Amino acid sequence: MEKKYGKLYFIRFAAVCFMAFMAGCSDADHQETPETPVLQDHVKYEILKDYSFKDLKGLENEFKKEYIGSALEFLSLVDGSVKYEGEVRMCVYKVVVESDHPGKTGAKVNLSGLLITPPFEKGRAYRQVIAPPYTYVLKREAPTLRIADGNLEPHILFWLIAAYNHGYAVMIPDYPGFGDSFGQCYIPYVEKEPMVRTTIEYVKAAQSVLKKEKYEKKGGFIISGYSLGAYVSLQLAREFETNNIYKEMPVDLLFTGGSPCNLLQEANLIRASESIPQPYLLPLALLGYKKNGYPHLVMGDYLREPYASEAATRLDGLHEDFGSFFTNKTQDLFTANFMKNERQDEINKILADNRVTPWKNNCTFIMTHGESDQTVYYDQARDFALEQEQYGGSVSFNVTGGTHTSAGLWFFLKLYTELKDLD
Repeated sequence: MEKKYGKLYFIRFAAVCFMAFMAGCSDADHQETPETPVLQDHVKYEILKDYSFKDLKGLENEFKKEYIGSALEFLSLVDGSVKYEGEVRMCVYKVVVESDHPGKTGAKVNLSGLLITPPFEKGRAYRQVIAPPYTYVLKREAPTLRIADGNLEPHILFWLIAAYNHGYAVMIPDYPGFGDSFGQCYIPYVEKEPMVRTTIEYVKAAQSVLKKEKYEKKGGFIISGYSLGAYVSLQLAREFETNNIYKEMPVDLLFTGGSPCNLLQEANLIRASESIPQPYLLPLALLGYKKNGYPHLVMGDYLREPYASEAATRLDGLHEDFGSFFTNKTQDLFTANFMKNERQDEINKILADNRVTPWKNNCTFIMTHGESDQTVYYDQARDFALEQEQYGGSVSFNVTGGTHTSAGLWFFLKLYTELKDLD
């Protein structure tokens, strides 16, 4: 099951440079196409941007200019050998659908997300990709706002180019609490039920747009994400493969990296650590639980002051300095009871209930994880992969070097090659 790889000589070096993970990327010239949103079955959609082949090359050149340099200008990420009938027009839609609030009975929120479509060709079928993004905290980082503001980052740019190269229809949700639902709810960060439910609702809304625009579906889904995107991808694929009501939504490929799987094991690894590199993540999870499915939680039972009182303000999506507010020293951030795991039955049960439970998967399932990852700990991902095998499933677990951030490079490298071989 477990494979360890080092240098990937069979892949273009450009892919390494392309995924300067978590780095920003400037938008090239584009054509904005104003269009009145269309309402159909409670789904609204509009074109946020469209891109010609020249625009895609412009995005590529801007990236290479900033991150690669003149020595590798000859390398191409946009596949010039791909041909479409007529004029190339890559459309990026914003899709909006009403949904139940993730924590308040009777309240509604407006889910939003991106739908990237390749140039349309009559008679052609298109693979559908669900690509939940990695963790973001700021309002401006929602995928729909990134496209609208011309502030692309590697995850969106990767799938924009993959949509062109392979003819994919790609769905990238804004998580609840972001995009059009900002201010309507708080992100249920690693809370299984609302994250799965809202993602499925967004996917069905995007599929209704694809149907209206006459994009026929090819095969089963590709589902892929890194970090939080991996958590959502795993839970979503499991739901599709184990719940009979989704038997018409098969999965062909599940590809995740930096995956949070066993949340209680993750908490116990934090308890055993002197420091953590991204200390705001567990406070974000606690806030998500409190503001949604577990409103009775008391932040002061887990976080010391001033973090217990100020976490909600610092993590409201508007404070650019949120990262520097939280100390990375675990003894200073968390209460003594949390660190000693005393009187923690309630939060431990919540974390256990929201873990990814192994299942006997039918899809091709690939995981990557950095051995030095202490943000989403390597041990809990490795142990999940072993459990998946013991449960009767099958997973290819690829160990890479790097921390949570730098291991993202290897995730996109491996994904890049896997997509090339898929069709």
